[in-house]
Amino acid sequence: MNVCAITMVYRDYFALTQWVRHYSSQLGIENLYIVAHGHDPKVNEIAAGANIWTVPRDNLEKFDRRRNWMLNKFQSGLLRFYDWVIRTDADELICVDPQMHGNIGQLLESQHDDAVFSMGLNLFEAPDDSEIDRDTSVFDQRDAAVISGHYSKAWAVKEPIPLVRHGVAIATDGKPTHSYAFPKGVYLVHLKFSSMQELSEVNETRTALGRTDLPGMPGLAWQRAGTHAKKFFETAESLKVQPWSKAVSNAYDIITSDMKFSDNDGVIRSPGIHHIARTTLPEWFKTVDGSDQ
Repeated sequence: MNVCAITMVYRDYFALTQWVRHYSSQLGIENLYIVAHGHDPKVNEIAAGANIWTVPRDNLEKFDRRRNWMLNKFQSGLLRFYDWVIRTDADELICVDPQMHGNIGQLLESQHDDAVFSMGLNLFEAPDDSEIDRDTSVFDQRDAAVISGHYSKAWAVKEPIPLVRHGVAIATDGKPTHSYAFPKGVYLVHLKFSSMQELSEVNETRTALGRTDLPGMPGLAWQRAGTHAKKFFETAESLKVQPWSKAVSNAYDIITSDMKFSDNDGVIRSPGIHHIARTTLPEWFKTVDGSDQ
């Protein structure tokens, strides 16, 4: 089994540090592919040993559309050399329950479908958490999480099919061409809210980019990044903490029973529910970045 992971990044050094640590521990640094949006020596420093591709940042018009098109093409090209390609944002870490699947490679080796989904978790900084240490695994520092249908994304493919709008294209002209799996015990951990200090810095860039007048830019979540973050924390703190097993079991039923399919482009995706339940990560998450898995 040959598995690689690809992401794209611009100045989100905390997330990239976590991404490189997480996936290199399971796939090997030589199987990581990072698209740097503009030349950045810091990216080369953080991801030393990985494969780094630099693309220009001088024209941001239709940014989202061009980025997604490019990453889907890169992803398809890598499948000429790999059995599976993992693709996530730089602040997204795929974690699998070791008692259910072993590790990411073992999980993918057991899959017969063409694409795989995961349950989304927004990891966040609780009031009594210390300031984040960028060079230490986030799972040693944070355990408060909100289960999110919006971030229950498609994250790996073994066929050259596009990842689109957090989902995957499985049909053409209304006719199914590919299959997907949504296995239990697989989680996409979104790090955006795991450090308020890091979030503040990243939001400055997102707000500036979201408020440009160029067509095809990210939407309101970037234009009003600070307001969006405040709303998330207020909602997260208002939720009652549920036990892990109960929370994920109920959320799995909610998400998988309401998958959304688009006849227009054949994309299947999870329902865009932002706050399904608040819970606490189990101890096994602390092992996913190390040699225990």
